[in-house]
Amino acid sequence: MNLSDKLFTTRTTKKLSKQEVADLLGMDVTTYGRVEAGKRNLEIDKLKLLPETLGIKAEEILDLLEIDKGNVFNIGNGENASGNASGNGYVENIYTENTENLVEIKNLYTELLQQKDNMIEFLKKENEELKKLIKK
Repeated sequence: MNLSDKLFTTRTTKKLSKQEVADLLGMDVTTYGRVEAGKRNLEIDKLKLLPETLGIKAEEILDLLEIDKGNVFNIGNGENASGNASGNGYVENIYTENTENLVEIKNLYTELLQQKDNMIEFLKKENEELKKLIKK
């Protein structure tokens, strides 16, 4: 069984219309119909809503997508992806089969966060210096 089959089976078992599910997922019914027909992929933000919307366990979704749950992780800086207007410095999901790559990615992320913190401190100091110059 694939995800589109699971969506159809679950929806019909729960006696929900395509429109109802589309509304719960915050998407157009035509687009949802294409997902259920297997003609379109479901975006990650919509996949995250499936457990609550249809009562499908997250593990089932990962199994249907054939993703190794042990190597999927989320990292962030306290903002959601849409709240970060520049799109820089935020990774929502990373998947890798190689655990060495996973460790390397985590280390790189930690290093980037430290660089960001250092840059913020530098800019704060520079800002204070500029304020002093303006007051003179």
